[in-house]
Amino acid sequence: MAKVRDLKKYVIISRIIVILIVLGVVALIFNNMNKDCYQPGELPDRFKHDHQVSDFNKEVFEQRRARIFKSINADFIIVSAATRPDFRYLTGLNESRGIAVFRPKQEESFTLFVTPREIYTVMWTGEVYGTEGAIEKFGADTAYPIEKFEEMLPGLIGNKSRIYIHDDDAYTKDLIRLAVAGSGRRINISNIAPILHENRVFKDKWEIAQLKQAIEVTNKSHHYVMETIRPGLTEHEVQAGIEYVFRRNGLGTGFSSIVGSGPNTCLLHHRPSDRVIEDGDLVLIDIGAASLGGYSADVTRTYPANGKFTPRQIEIYELVLKAFDESLALMKPGYNMLDCHHKSMEVMVRGLHQMGLLPDTTSWWQKRFYMQHRVNHYIGLQTNDVGDYGYDHSVRDDYILNKELTGRKLEPGMVMTLEPGLYFMEGLLNGIHDLFGHVASEAELNAFVDEVRPIYKQYEGIGVRIEDDILITEDGHINLSGSLPRTVAEIEEAMR
Repeated sequence: MAKVRDLKKYVIISRIIVILIVLGVVALIFNNMNKDCYQPGELPDRFKHDHQVSDFNKEVFEQRRARIFKSINADFIIVSAATRPDFRYLTGLNESRGIAVFRPKQEESFTLFVTPREIYTVMWTGEVYGTEGAIEKFGADTAYPIEKFEEMLPGLIGNKSRIYIHDDDAYTKDLIRLAVAGSGRRINISNIAPILHENRVFKDKWEIAQLKQAIEVTNKSHHYVMETIRPGLTEHEVQAGIEYVFRRNGLGTGFSSIVGSGPNTCLLHHRPSDRVIEDGDLVLIDIGAASLGGYSADVTRTYPANGKFTPRQIEIYELVLKAFDESLALMKPGYNMLDCHHKSMEVMVRGLHQMGLLPDTTSWWQKRFYMQHRVNHYIGLQTNDVGDYGYDHSVRDDYILNKELTGRKLEPGMVMTLEPGLYFMEGLLNGIHDLFGHVASEAELNAFVDEVRPIYKQYEGIGVRIEDDILITEDGHINLSGSLPRTVAEIEEAMR
């Protein structure tokens, strides 16, 4: 009996020890997870960006201005903060009020009118550089309080015969015209905006460093999403995690984050909501951090909320990915702006036809039903940056399927997105008569709906977009955001 009691005692003690060990291991794992990911104010090192690029480089801006002014042989140029990206492009100053006057042929060629640094101004609106900072940091030859501009303007214009102003700056334009009228002289007034915008198309080394910084932090945020997203979170919670990574790395947002789950993946500019992400959903994340110098990334991925794509999701995802890969090959000198766009359209149309979703590949309206947007745009100081595309991109129907429009030639120094996408919006087939009743008969539209609906319903609610940021080089391109997982296998492995 004693042996039995000893054996029972041994078994009980052994079980207690095993339980304590298991509890200890669980506690250790939980503690490490908590320490690694969820402590307030903490961010694991893998989500940190350790290379900060200065928000201003005096020499870069001096060279930029010299190049622009030489190209137009200008006597007098005036640009205000009302044209904020262009004002920042010329001066580096990122304040809501300011006027820059350039007189390239004079010894004191650069004058800034700025908000003076007065104690009550700082109290109410925050720190400003003032006239001293305008000279010391931003390289102005002279600087004055902005309130003095109107009084000093006639003397600044002097005997100038040609003035460049910015058409988007109504206040300054009106003052210039009054001053010109008061002078009694004939003065030629030109718009500086097209010249600035053409220069902004081509990024210098400092600008590319700014973009790389923004893109690398954006990629960190995407990795954070892949590790933390799960069914049960809301879109707002995912957005908070993304922008937390931006802010913890010292960067801001280049544009309002797009986080769309389930049917919201089909809404192109969906703003995050309180929708709860469900098991089996896709989540489309279109985000961009803004560098210290103001340059915005723009990178999109589409993730399975539970870490595993469904077969239907894979079909659409891999078709979009094929369009991306084949289009990327055309993003280099020797091709035009829209060549990659038309290649994407061609690949997706062919794939949809093979799936039975697009019966007639010669029908403009059938193709247009699925093709919603162009696949590239410039990025820079604005997410959709300024510059000539070589075609009118304000009217989508004019270019989206018209292969005769190819746009301007691709040249080294351009930086742009590549972003094919397909969106199977719930209820979209029900609106086809409103969309295309002006180009197709009711019988044609009904026949299309009858044939396509059974297949379309299998994909309804699926939206996929893949977007990277591409630098055009002398002999090809560099995918600046290309280190981010892009294939189905890569994404599922990263989320695992």
